[in-house]
Amino acid sequence: MKKFLQEKSKIIFLCLFIVMTCTACSNPRGTDGKTKVDEIIASEKIEVKKSLVNVTEIEDKKLSNEYKKLNDDDTITIEPTTFSEAIADGWFDGLIVWPIAQIINTIASYTDAGVGIIVTTLLIQLIVFMFTRKSQMSSQRMQEIQPEMQKIQNKYKDKTDDRSKMMMYQETQNLYKKYDIHPFGSILVMFIQLPIMMGMYYATMRAASVVYGSFFGLPFSGTPIDGFTQMQFGYIIIYVLMIVCQLLSMKMPQILKKIQDKKDHVKEKKYAEENQNSMMNTMNTTMYFSTAMIAFLYISWPIAMSFYWLVSSIIRIIQSVVLHKIMNKD
Repeated sequence: MKKFLQEKSKIIFLCLFIVMTCTACSNPRGTDGKTKVDEIIASEKIEVKKSLVNVTEIEDKKLSNEYKKLNDDDTITIEPTTFSEAIADGWFDGLIVWPIAQIINTIASYTDAGVGIIVTTLLIQLIVFMFTRKSQMSSQRMQEIQPEMQKIQNKYKDKTDDRSKMMMYQETQNLYKKYDIHPFGSILVMFIQLPIMMGMYYATMRAASVVYGSFFGLPFSGTPIDGFTQMQFGYIIIYVLMIVCQLLSMKMPQILKKIQDKKDHVKEKKYAEENQNSMMNTMNTTMYFSTAMIAFLYISWPIAMSFYWLVSSIIRIIQSVVLHKIMNKD
């Protein structure tokens, strides 16, 4: 164990460093769900209605007091955000959030904010996939073999002697070898992806084109609550699809595995199914709880965030299908 920790110390340190750094990032949204006016990243000089941004929770209190005197329909001028200004707020803002937000702004200038989010999210996912393809395949295999992992755990469930523990470890390692899984590589890629995913998330909130933008005429400043109270079906559809696709993206690896097992005529033995329902119930509870939290949070936030989450979920679903086909072919 000591030797293992020494070998993985660099990876562990890197993961902790990334998590601690990203956790320290300030929240660009105010308590009303709107982006703070001093957090907006613009590529050119723009004017935004006061009603679309948060002016009460910005750092410059003097400027905040001036903005409070404005009417909701009055405009606030926002100057272009330079790289030096972004990097001054930290490496995460300068090297990750700022470039992504500017890509969204650039693409949106030729189309609209919705297309900007779609294209940028797809581009970021493709770049990450190019560098982490093997690790992502390993990660998906890890999700797909959970039923087989559970069989091994059930087999040694009531055995606490050292020999049984060793046998369980060996069978687990053989399972990893069978499916060419490198568990710690999967963990590492998750932490490599984390700052990029968070960067995309923050960039979507802060990009000027999203704050005042729209998707095929649907303003991104509205909220799902507006959709339900005012019967604006565009908001309702995006919000509901976001929830459905989020659930489906998390379930997709297991769904694909079941379909493949059915094609391969894999039969489950009764003893191997012991406690299987309990494990699935726990996984489902966690999945439903996390989705419910997102749904609860986003219902009062601008629909732009629900739209971004919808796009990300759809891309993850497609990625799961593609990776499954590649692995099955191999």
